[in-house]
Amino acid sequence: MTNTLSKLAKMKLDVIKYHADTITTNKDNEEITNLKDLVSIARDACYTSHNSIQYTKSNISDTLAEYDRAVEEKNDHQKESSKRYLVTLKSRLETHQDRHQADLDVYANLTGGEVWKYTPKGSKVTKSSIPDKSVDELRSLVA
Repeated sequence: MTNTLSKLAKMKLDVIKYHADTITTNKDNEEITNLKDLVSIARDACYTSHNSIQYTKSNISDTLAEYDRAVEEKNDHQKESSKRYLVTLKSRLETHQDRHQADLDVYANLTGGEVWKYTPKGSKVTKSSIPDKSVDELRSLVA
């Protein structure tokens, strides 16, 4: 992370801090700051912007395949249409990458420099290597 945040990252951090006012009161209605909640907002932003990049890359890949088909079939209309769409997708990808970098910078800012890493939602939990019967035997030992 750089020492200075981009304008976009500063604005995103301001939004998170704005939301901090709505999620930082305890049962006595005292204002507190729960950094865990703020980091969660930043983590969600990183995840979302990462997925936007992946989706756009997938669209680029599909459009390149359409372009190649159009070249093979000598379909000039489809070829030009694909080229125009690729220009749009390239611009979109650059915007998503800027947004993602700002999200990464905000996350690092809130976590003291920690680097966000993509982990798929709903990752599978590994099963325990202890059979259920062994767990029951342990229960009987402490009963």
